[in-house]
Formats: sequence, structure tokens, C-alpha cells
Amino acid sequence: MSKVTLYTAVSLDGLIATKEGGIEFLDHPAYVLPEEDYGYESFLAGIDAVVMGYNSYAKILQFEGEYPYKGMENYVLSNEEDIALATDEINVVTSDTCELIKNLKEEKKNVWIVGGGATNAKLHECGLIDEMVLTYIPTTLGSGIPLFRENNGSAMWTTKHVQAYPNGLVQMILVKN
Repeated sequence: MSKVTLYTAVSLDGLIATKEGGIEFLDHPAYVLPEEDYGYESFLAGIDAVVMGYNSYAKILQFEGEYPYKGMENYVLSNEEDIALATDEINVVTSDTCELIKNLKEEKKNVWIVGGGATNAKLHECGLIDEMVLTYIPTTLGSGIPLFRENNGSAMWTTKHVQAYPNGLVQMILVKN
């Protein structure tokens, strides 16, 4: 059975980035655990497609090294069909986001919702997120981009697993009831 997973890091005050889209708080030296990937490689091995908003895609392209999702189906949500950052491996989607996810699920694809807040909110509102893997960083930002931008969605979640790490990070896996 296919599933749609929102897998992301979040501050204690529910933010995924600063107002300017900065995610430097994720790389603070106090939170580094050598040789710990927080289940990322195992998670990634089960993913068929990644879906992200344009701003998340642009941020990922700023990272050092090659694009991390090569060899997977990649969908970037945009208001413009001809975005300058598109490549042969990137499918730019300007149509209904919820319809895209429904189609991927029908194709039995396991989908990772990479972010950001607007994309998360849209899929939450459509009721299409099956699972959330949230890694809480023990810091507060005060203001910034929330995990979910304002939306009309509502869902009940069951905590499937909680893992605390020696550096203070806490990872929760939640499944929709």
C-alpha cells in the first residue's frame, strides 16, 4: 500500500524556516551527532517520488554537492510552467497539487512531501498526508515559516514511535487515524 509522508525537521515553536527561508538552525554544531542519520537513509530507500514547493526546491539547489534526489521521480510545484531551475529530472507541476498526489497514490508510489509550509498546508487540507516524521530541534525561532501555513484541514493523529537522541533532538512518527 502506498503512502504519503511529510518528513521534516521543525523547531519547538512549530517552524520549518526563518521568515527569509533560512534553515541554518538545523546545522547548529550542538545538534550534530556523528554517524547518526535519524533514520533518513532507511526512509529514503522506501520512497518513489518527492514532491516540494518551488522555494524548497530552490533552497535545495543551494546545498553543496549534487542534487540529493537523483534517480527518483521529482515534482516541483510552481505557479509558472517554465521555471528557470527545471531540468530533465524535474517535473514542474502547475495543476492541482491534490490531484497529483492522488494520481501518485493510485500508481502505488510512496511519496515524500519535502515541503515547504504552503505545500504541507495544501496536502493537509486535502487530507492526503498519511504519515508525519517530525524531528524536533530543541530551539525556538520566534517567527518564520510554520510547518503548516494556514489552511482548513483537520486530522487526528496517533503517535506510532518517539525517539529521543542524546543531542536533544526528538523524532516523532505519527500516522493519521
